[in-house]
Amino acid sequence: MTTIPRTHRNIVPGIAVLFALSIFAFIFAPSVPANACTTILVGHEATADGSLIIARNEDNVGASDAQNIVRHEPRKEALTFQANDNAFTWDLPPNALGYVAFPKWQSEGQKLLSFEETGINDYGVAISATETIFNSEAILAVDPYVQGTGLTEDSITSVVLPYATSAREGIRLLGHVIETAGVSDEGFGVALSDRNEIWYLETASGHHWVAQRLPADSYFVSANQGRFQDVDFNDPMNVMTSAGFVDFLVEHKLYDPAGEAFNFFTCCISDGEHDHTYNYPRVRELLKLFSGIEYDRMDGLYPVFVQPDRKLTVQDVAAGLRNRYQGTPHDPYMHQNPKEPYRPISVMRASLSHITQTRPDLPGDIAVINHIALGMPDLAVYMPFYKGLTDLPSAYQGATGQIDDHSMFWRSRKMQALVLQDYPRLAPAAHEAIAQFEADLVAKQAAMEDQYLALWRQDEDAARELIQNLTDHAVADMERMLDDLTIRFAKELGMENLTDEQFFELIMGIEKKYHFHGA
Repeated sequence: MTTIPRTHRNIVPGIAVLFALSIFAFIFAPSVPANACTTILVGHEATADGSLIIARNEDNVGASDAQNIVRHEPRKEALTFQANDNAFTWDLPPNALGYVAFPKWQSEGQKLLSFEETGINDYGVAISATETIFNSEAILAVDPYVQGTGLTEDSITSVVLPYATSAREGIRLLGHVIETAGVSDEGFGVALSDRNEIWYLETASGHHWVAQRLPADSYFVSANQGRFQDVDFNDPMNVMTSAGFVDFLVEHKLYDPAGEAFNFFTCCISDGEHDHTYNYPRVRELLKLFSGIEYDRMDGLYPVFVQPDRKLTVQDVAAGLRNRYQGTPHDPYMHQNPKEPYRPISVMRASLSHITQTRPDLPGDIAVINHIALGMPDLAVYMPFYKGLTDLPSAYQGATGQIDDHSMFWRSRKMQALVLQDYPRLAPAAHEAIAQFEADLVAKQAAMEDQYLALWRQDEDAARELIQNLTDHAVADMERMLDDLTIRFAKELGMENLTDEQFFELIMGIEKKYHFHGA
């Protein structure tokens, strides 16, 4: 257990220097793409309430990548998007839709926001961008990534979501950008959903891609590796690809239509030794959790679209995103083993986890909810943000790479870092508080939605006020809960007099200890 003596009421010189250097290096270092995520998609016939769900942990390179909520108003004029991550540019046409997203704090001082990760637009189309994947050496040898100017995760939400009036259209738009500008540095998977369907796109190479519609009765999981296998190129209702993809494969002898059936994974996806501990265990754990399926093999050829053994809920998806291999020898936190070879789904360097839920039979304001957890999902609350929310909470705005006492991001980080100092002793209390908070909030949501449905046809503004009141009270309650837990845990650890600078170093140190390298 890492401790700092309670007598250190002021920051010690060594920590002060480290703190200053870390902030300087972080702010002025080149932007680094996010390199580790876990995705879960669930079709409406596979959920308990008929929801369509797209969900993902956004895992970053460190623990200080704060993300804030922002509202983009509809835009009439055209403009040129300039990425903050590289030299990618894209002409954005006029008449853009408004949308709410969660960009990384670093881009907020730039002309255009980026790394927006997850968002919902005014049409109710939702996006999750992206799941980092890597394409095979064979296919990149003939169609390499476009280094420096190609599309990265930095830009996807910003150039696609303002123009997507359906999930299918969003895929077409994204595909067009990939084919035109190319993909830079690394591949990715992107999910889009609307009231009717979920689509998931995976890059195949520098300029090629494949997208498939999730079967309504199935779920899909991905962990930093392309997952598609069978692709029916003659089924346009369920499959979309880049123009000329099959001809490209045949021309470069990557696929023989007269031979074995095409397998996207074996053709287009990198498959290395690190996948055995970094990626495969996460996929296998989720297949076991949702379907009771257990696999011993380490070849990546696991089922792609799978039926669950029960109807899944938002809480089930949250349990998947919070998973740490609990109940097994591979739980690194309960066993306090930072050298555990299996990389868990929930890690401290997660900046944000989202579960975006679309309920097609409800009015637009309450039909789409983005459940957002900040920081490590295992020790974070999923706060529901309804599409009809009018005023975005200030607690979810203004966080930067420097620790503060007011933002929900850093409040969450502080509590999480303390728990990880002695996880076996402190985590049960944190889990109990979070579970009770979320259960109470679900009951309050149900009561609010009943009131909303009784009111919205007569007075839409008054109905929206119900959403605002629920959110305002929930955010205030969550602030109090996190502060109470932080004070309690700091006292139990003898750390109640930590300065912000010392707290920052504590957070950075525990994340470094449990970093789990590799993607």
